[in-house]
Amino acid sequence: MAQPRELILKDVRCFEGEQRGLLRPITLLVGENSTGKSTFLACFSVIHRMFSTFEDGFSDSPDFNREPFSMGSFRDIVRSRRGPSGRINEFQLGLKFAQHDRVGLPTEILAKFGEQGSQPAQHSCIYRFGPSDYFELRQDSDGRTTLAIPGRELDVSLPSFPAWHFGLDFLLDGKELRPGSTDADAVISYVRNLLEPGDGKSRGVGLIRFGFRELLRSKLIAVAPLRAKPKRTYDPVREVDSPEGEHIPMLMMRLDHSEKKTWQSLHNDLVDFGEESGLFADIKVRRHGKQISDPFQLQVKVQSGSHANIMDVGYGVSQSLPILVNLLAGEASRASGRRYGRAAKTFLLQQPEVHLHPRGQAELAELFAKVAKKGRNRFLIETHSDFIVDRIRILVRRKQLRPDDVSIIFFEPKRNAAKMHNIALDEFGNVQNAPPSYRSFFLKETDRLLGFDD
Repeated sequence: MAQPRELILKDVRCFEGEQRGLLRPITLLVGENSTGKSTFLACFSVIHRMFSTFEDGFSDSPDFNREPFSMGSFRDIVRSRRGPSGRINEFQLGLKFAQHDRVGLPTEILAKFGEQGSQPAQHSCIYRFGPSDYFELRQDSDGRTTLAIPGRELDVSLPSFPAWHFGLDFLLDGKELRPGSTDADAVISYVRNLLEPGDGKSRGVGLIRFGFRELLRSKLIAVAPLRAKPKRTYDPVREVDSPEGEHIPMLMMRLDHSEKKTWQSLHNDLVDFGEESGLFADIKVRRHGKQISDPFQLQVKVQSGSHANIMDVGYGVSQSLPILVNLLAGEASRASGRRYGRAAKTFLLQQPEVHLHPRGQAELAELFAKVAKKGRNRFLIETHSDFIVDRIRILVRRKQLRPDDVSIIFFEPKRNAAKMHNIALDEFGNVQNAPPSYRSFFLKETDRLLGFDD
């Protein structure tokens, strides 16, 4: 699997021009409100779905309003600009990948979007295979498709995005009638050589029919900043994944009822975290009947009391439960031998610290690190918690994380725009290349408490 190393945004909302955010197994997004952190997550979600093997089927256009994100129409997404330069009519999303040993896969992809019926519509995709090698497929408003390489272009007969992947596969394999001109042969030969350099090891052309969707072989799990409210009694309904975590009680009940080994492993992991964080000492499913369709309750034992309904123990437990179960259910499935627990996962978490006390926030960061080191899991975390950031830094200092495992992206407001600053950690957990505004963002109140002047 080729790991994404940078998310590329150009003229998206508050991001002026092209900006790149460094992605690592644990990526922390920090900054003031309304500086583009949620936009960053939403854009990653869109382009991940475009190139992931876990997304089934094709659609005419990527969905920029898939929960928990809501980016609006094209004009809501593209950067607004006034003045003599005129308004902007295109925005771009892209990914840069770490170097990999698979020939025939690009090192960078860049998708361009224009407006179609008030919604974003992809009209170009560029695949780069190094500093100067690339090919581009672009489509104009009347459906004309162009396959372009450095210095040459070729009109081709292909369906609209993103189904063109199927047609390109046949075109390059010679299974469709194509012009026999010198330009046509040169363009097709160039693209084939990028995808199958001739060493016999690449399956590049065959991968085209999946739109290079082997690039992101991880399941995307997004968790909303506000999770579902707890209920005193749950009536079993269809278990459908929800960013708000409405499906989590149903999942816990089903595992307790039908998959005892998986539930026991998950339960033990939940209790371990609950004790480490001081959040709870036990959690269990209490069913009101023997059938899986019977109502049930979730009961929690806090450190200082007996089991009580989840409604009666405060929001910290119920708001953290969707995150905890999403993180730990895969490992529990692994422990019980279930195949679906083996897939790598990419977690998009918005404000996971909501309703957690400082100790709980720090222990949650510890859990992120443990899960990230297992099964090639990755995290993009939007947070306002210095306890989460500091615990990650401490884990680097303790050698439990490598500096290369962590990226901090600081979003700084700049007049009517926002700028990304990529901040790294050294082996002692110290921040590197941080702008002055980053230190002010985290340390201003501490300095005031110590008596330093502003």
